[in-house]
Amino acid sequence: MSLRFLHTSDIHLLDLSGVSLWRYFNKRLTGRVNLALKRGRSHDGGLFDAMVTMAPGLGVDRLVLTGDLTNLALEPEFDLVQQTLRAAPLPTTVIPGNHDTYTRGSVRSGRFESFLSEFMEGERLHREAYPFVQRFDGVALIGVSTAIASLPLYAVGRVGEEQLERLATLLKVTAEEGRSRVVLIHHPVVDGVAGDRHDLLDRSAFASIIAKHGAELVLHGHEHRTIETVLPGPTGPVPIHGVSSGTSLSTKPGRQACFSVYEATADHIRRELYIWNGSEFQARPD
Repeated sequence: MSLRFLHTSDIHLLDLSGVSLWRYFNKRLTGRVNLALKRGRSHDGGLFDAMVTMAPGLGVDRLVLTGDLTNLALEPEFDLVQQTLRAAPLPTTVIPGNHDTYTRGSVRSGRFESFLSEFMEGERLHREAYPFVQRFDGVALIGVSTAIASLPLYAVGRVGEEQLERLATLLKVTAEEGRSRVVLIHHPVVDGVAGDRHDLLDRSAFASIIAKHGAELVLHGHEHRTIETVLPGPTGPVPIHGVSSGTSLSTKPGRQACFSVYEATADHIRRELYIWNGSEFQARPD
C-alpha cells in the first residue's frame, strides 16, 4: 500500500469582506498596503482550484498544504480557506505559516486552529497542538508549526525547544514502526535558503534533531520558489523539498505556481512536479 499525496503551499486565499478599518491599525497596515500594491495582483486562487480539480485524475489520496493559507490572518480569510478545503474532493492536511499568525491577537485567539483543526487531526503528545502525526500504511505525516507573530517587515519563524523535543520523540517512534517519515514545516530548514528577515530562528536546532533521528523527507514553502536541498541524517542525506506558491502568477523560472505529487511507501518516496505554464499545470520532465 502507498500514500499518494499532493503538496502545495502559500496559496494566500484572499477575502477581506466586512473587515473594519481599525483591524489594520497594527502590523496589518504594511501587509494591507502590500496587498494593494503587489501581492493582491500576484496570486490567483483559481490556480488552487485547478490543481484540486486535477488531483483525483492523478490518483491523489490527500492534499497537503504547508502554511500561509491566508494573507492577514483575518476571519473572512480563514472562513474562505475552511469552505474551500471542505469542498475539496479529497481529505486535507494543513499546518500554519507566518501569514496565518500575522498578529499577536490572531495567535492568542488560536484563530488558525479554531477554523482549521479538522484538517490537523492526528496523534499529539501531552495534548499540545504541535507537532501532530497522521499515520497511514507505511507512512507518517508529521506536522510542525514554525508560525509566530513577528515585527512588521519580518517573516521569521521558530519551532521552539519543547516542540523540538516532541518532534524527536515522534520521529523515533515512527521510525521504530517502520514508516517513511514526512515532516511538514513552513520555513526552510537549511542555511542560506531563506531571504533576509525570513529565517527559521532555530533551524540549527531542527537540523540537529534530523541529524540524530532522521526523516525520509521534509517539505516546506515560505520562499515562493521551488527549492531542493538536503540535511545530514544518521544514515545519509535527508531530502528537503520546497515549493513555490501554489497560486503564483509569476513567470520567472522556479517561481511559477506549482505542486508536487508524492508516492510514498515504507520503502520509497517518489516525486512528480507540476508547473503552471500560463494555461495549465504541466508535469516537469524528469
